[in-house]
Amino acid sequence: MLAAGLVLMPAIASAAPGLANVNANVRSGPGTGYRIVDTLKKGEYVIVKDCGANWCLISHIGNDGYVSRALIHNPYYGSKGYYQFAPKHPQPGRDSNR
Repeated sequence: MLAAGLVLMPAIASAAPGLANVNANVRSGPGTGYRIVDTLKKGEYVIVKDCGANWCLISHIGNDGYVSRALIHNPYYGSKGYYQFAPKHPQPGRDSNR
């Protein structure tokens, strides 16, 4: 039982709530050149899985896509938004080879 809980922890810890600031397009990739795969209405909740400098990977009604970071915010941190995720590939410490 404990092992199953450990497997699920990273997925749970890597998501955050999101709220659309305005009506927004959800895209297949992180940029306006990618096709629109869904739309968000102002005030609609999403699950934010990861964020880069300008785009966030979200899940909306079971579908994943990208939304401009400026168009969503974390409702627990106010309208400016705040998303910080653990690095995908943590760097080992400088003494790790000893």
